[in-house]
Amino acid sequence: MVYYYGVSVENKNTSNSNNRFLDNLDGTITDNQTGLCWCQKDSFQIYQDWLTFQEALSWVDELNKKDFLGFHDWRIPEKDEIEKLFIADITVLGRSNQELHIDSLFESGGGNGSWCMPFDQQAAFYFSYSSGISQQFDQDFSQGYLRPVRLYQD
Repeated sequence: MVYYYGVSVENKNTSNSNNRFLDNLDGTITDNQTGLCWCQKDSFQIYQDWLTFQEALSWVDELNKKDFLGFHDWRIPEKDEIEKLFIADITVLGRSNQELHIDSLFESGGGNGSWCMPFDQQAAFYFSYSSGISQQFDQDFSQGYLRPVRLYQD
């Protein structure tokens, strides 16, 4: 077990069977199909609490100020970006043993979805890893999670 900025990261130099996702061994996973670099853990696994959308915006700011996992360009994913994480025939057990359909390189025990962009004054999109559906939730919805993303740079 290796620790990066207070987050434990298990060393497992692996990729999934079709090599779409790659464990970078630094707490991040690269999606070779999109060029995005995802945090292996979500906000609940790191922060140990739910987030409203506004809290998610602030939390990403804090990650960047602290150079979380060595990077300062984390952001909330776009709706079309996070929807590509959904893989119907793969199941990872999430928080409360919910079935999440994301690649097995993402750490188990995470939340059932993630806030995503775009947003307006009242609502923001929330993507479900269980159903593969994005829907608008009131920004005050207090049981949200966030999986930060950044562009992968060699």
